[in-house]
Amino acid sequence: MTARIGIGNVITMSWWLRWLVISPVLLFLAAAMMLSCGGSSTSTLPPKPPPGFVLQSINVADGPPTSPTPSPTSTPKGPTPTMTPRPAATSTSVPTSVPTGGAVQFNAQGTYLKDNNVFRILDITLDPNTLWGSSNQSALVPPTLGNGGTYTTAAPGCACISSSSSGIISQFVGVGVYVDVATCPACAPASSSERALDSAGATASIQNAGILKWTFNAGAPISGGIALGRNGSIYFIASDGKLHGLDSAGKEILHRAASGSGVVVLADGTVVAKSSPLELAAIGTDGRAKWHTEVGPGDGPIASNDSAIYASSGSDMLSFSIDGSINWKVNVGKVASAVATPDGVVTGVLNGPITSMAADGAVAWTFAPAGGFSGAIAFADDVIYAGSASGAIYAIDSRTGKTTWQVSTRRPVIAGPAVSPSGVVFFGSDAVYGVSSDGRTKWTQTASKPGSSPMSAVGTDGVFGVDSADIGAMIGGDGNFVWSSGSFGKIAAIAASPDGILYVGNADGRIFAVK
Repeated sequence: MTARIGIGNVITMSWWLRWLVISPVLLFLAAAMMLSCGGSSTSTLPPKPPPGFVLQSINVADGPPTSPTPSPTSTPKGPTPTMTPRPAATSTSVPTSVPTGGAVQFNAQGTYLKDNNVFRILDITLDPNTLWGSSNQSALVPPTLGNGGTYTTAAPGCACISSSSSGIISQFVGVGVYVDVATCPACAPASSSERALDSAGATASIQNAGILKWTFNAGAPISGGIALGRNGSIYFIASDGKLHGLDSAGKEILHRAASGSGVVVLADGTVVAKSSPLELAAIGTDGRAKWHTEVGPGDGPIASNDSAIYASSGSDMLSFSIDGSINWKVNVGKVASAVATPDGVVTGVLNGPITSMAADGAVAWTFAPAGGFSGAIAFADDVIYAGSASGAIYAIDSRTGKTTWQVSTRRPVIAGPAVSPSGVVFFGSDAVYGVSSDGRTKWTQTASKPGSSPMSAVGTDGVFGVDSADIGAMIGGDGNFVWSSGSFGKIAAIAASPDGILYVGNADGRIFAVK
């Protein structure tokens, strides 16, 4: 027989042969175009400084970032992109022709140095390790995460903006929003680095723009709060079941499997957290477990004092001695917040009562806020501070359970309270409030609409909180904004050290340390 091939089959085979030859070429060209034009997912990331280069200064310039320009090179790969220094921004006025909510753009260049003689300039505008701030979010709202350098206008007013990274801060740039910037107060000169602030102490730490010292990426969202340890260390648990410990420079000093979300640190530096869904463990400063004890399901430890560790399991509150033996277990309901006192522990059940338990587990007193408990519980100078769902903050004698004063608001307490060393009580409701220790309202900040998120006192009389738009704001003792930033993203945890270092953890698992 003679094989017969039809014309249609010949044509079909011809097209298949062409496709087999051409398709690899097309794929190669497409990949090359993605790499050169920014089509790949990683090409949009900001360039990182080469090894050995250290950030020396930051310059903020007007306008959006620009691409680096090719410069001659002797290498066969072609011209090497380099960054040309841009003129430093000084001050600018936003005209009324720009609508409310309009964009005002800046960019940031970082100058890096290696071996005291080799410089490299990189655009760090969109770098997640760059913190953009505004001194007055009422007039100029700071950039959100992923939109570095892009501010949005709000009400007429004046603001000073800056950017910082790795302990270095840029110059301040004055912005007049719908007003002539020449009529605005001059922006204070910025220190070149946070090191200049160290000798001034914690009080000065909130009198400047926030300076980003370092960041750490845990790789998974933070499950609970941030616990302060000795010598500037911090501890937290991520949702992937890892307990992390960082030293004051952001270097990881502890990394081990954990469960739950709560962490407490004892006076000797021992870290207590759940090591499994049903077990509590104490980890010594050498990273080894000192003891294990059964605790049951739940978040784990939520408070401690010099003699006891308090943990939540279902509707039970448990007390353990510092050697791991159980002291007592009391059914109080699902605990939303707790604080240890020298005499025991005080708990709050969401929309329920506040209960004080003595060191032996006996109920000392209970208090029923109008509408039930809401917010957090704070303790200072023998006084318990707690909020309610009906919209009130209470000062309660920690020994008797009697109310000494209350301040009413128009909405439930959803953030705080937090108490400063000077005795000012901060909380968020329909606004952010600062109340003196005798119950007098010192100030109300209405420009920041609080969100259901943590709040922390910072320095002598400042407070850091988060509004409903995920803008973190530092408010000073007079109730005015000191600085605010949206570079943190969605904030999940906040803590502040006695020396004024603010630690912010976001929902992506990144920790920011800000001076």
